[in-house]
Amino acid sequence: MSLENIPSALFTAGSGGIAGFLIGFALKKVIKLIAVIIGVFFGALLYLQSQSIISIDWAKLQSFSESTLSIIGNSITTGNISNILGNFGLPLTGGLSAGLALGFSKG
Repeated sequence: MSLENIPSALFTAGSGGIAGFLIGFALKKVIKLIAVIIGVFFGALLYLQSQSIISIDWAKLQSFSESTLSIIGNSITTGNISNILGNFGLPLTGGLSAGLALGFSKG
């Protein structure tokens, strides 16, 4: 690696780190918001069932949620993501992953 490429690599790593931090921070906020919404939804279901307003088949709801989570889990593949990131180069992916971890921990 020549000296002319060092500023370019530092800029790439730095911009990847900043982008990763912002993505990680936002991702954690979105996950927290989704968790609160799901918690309020199930709390409302429990309240409505305790007041005998609705009747819930919990076994059917559990099987539906398990099948939905299984479909979502199977559709997410990490192999394609690693191949795409590998084409960007080490400075960008290194900065992006470090920023993502830092942003996720601070979010």
